[in-house]
Amino acid sequence: MKMTRKMRPLLVVGGIAGLTAAAWGAGGGIGFASTHSATHSATHSATHGATHSATHSATCGVPARYPTIQAAVDDGNCRTVQVAAGAYTESVTVSRSLTLRGAQAGQDARSRRGNRESALTGTITVKADDVTLDGFTLNGPVDQGTAALVMQDGNSGETIQNNIFHNPGRAASFTTSRTVFRRNAVKNTATAGDGFQGNSRPVRDVTIADNNFSGADPTRYNADVTFIEGDRNLTVNGNRSTGDGTLVALFKTTGARITGNTVTGGTGASAIYIGGADHNVTVTDNTISDAGSAVKVANDFGGGASSAVTITRNTLRKNQYAVNVAKDATTGGVHANRNSITGNARYGVFTDPAAGARTDATCNWWGNIRGPAGGDKVSSGVDYKPWLKFSSLSVGCR
Repeated sequence: MKMTRKMRPLLVVGGIAGLTAAAWGAGGGIGFASTHSATHSATHSATHGATHSATHSATCGVPARYPTIQAAVDDGNCRTVQVAAGAYTESVTVSRSLTLRGAQAGQDARSRRGNRESALTGTITVKADDVTLDGFTLNGPVDQGTAALVMQDGNSGETIQNNIFHNPGRAASFTTSRTVFRRNAVKNTATAGDGFQGNSRPVRDVTIADNNFSGADPTRYNADVTFIEGDRNLTVNGNRSTGDGTLVALFKTTGARITGNTVTGGTGASAIYIGGADHNVTVTDNTISDAGSAVKVANDFGGGASSAVTITRNTLRKNQYAVNVAKDATTGGVHANRNSITGNARYGVFTDPAAGARTDATCNWWGNIRGPAGGDKVSSGVDYKPWLKFSSLSVGCR
């Protein structure tokens, strides 16, 4: 597992051009006709103007009304920018709260078919709170020094959904809190180095849910999802990763939840990598196969030992290691209970003699009624008695 350099985003500056409504003045003599006319005119104008302004400010079309996405974004009256299907080559900077809707807004990127895409070649840079990006195809740059989507100013409240990322370098680089990535499809190429990377400053309340990741070269790829620095309350749920190697890598996190994901890994890579100084991490209800380690707890970069790591109700099969606890990785031990651990080539549960504490691997199903004696091996430093006598993970343990 290697680390890439931290993200330094491109700075693309766009002006904000506001449209103002014309001011209407009234004057004249006193009389029924003139008063009625003025009242009617003022009422008609105000009503028409308000309706026109409200309609205009609600949705601005590209290219129907604005020639570029940036032009619509720069108009302060546009609260929603609707981008028609087509090819767009530009980089866009969003410096205020708004919604960017592609032609496929609301359509799950993981399953949609056809060619009616709003396809942007360039980088979208978000520098404001409460921005929604929905229904685009993003053709990202090759260089990992930037990304298809850059959110690096420590903002909050972003929603990134229903987008296809064609990713030769990095899909997204972010330092935003209260952010959701959902129903996106990240289609990596062999040159890709990262998927969604949270880096360089702490973030809170980030959810990565129901996304698909595929196409990377696992020998050079870091992870589909990476949290690097001091992150809290993170959820990685319901994602599917196929052949990329690592679904998620955690560093210096507190309260991370890795739940309900399906990973077909890559030889030598760790599907779930708990990299150091991580606390109160739960890994539950995941299905992981064909990885070097399904779950690895490590301290490879000297960040510090992790604590309160719980691994439960997972199906871990046909990996090299199901659970792998490395040197100096933990204080208080790792708790791996009520998992199905079967067909893993080297060890079901391995704990380095210098891990820092023993691993509690009681009440697991080892693929055999005799436990590890008839199923996957365990190393020294692992407590595995009692074990489950049946494949159901909810039955009694004896």
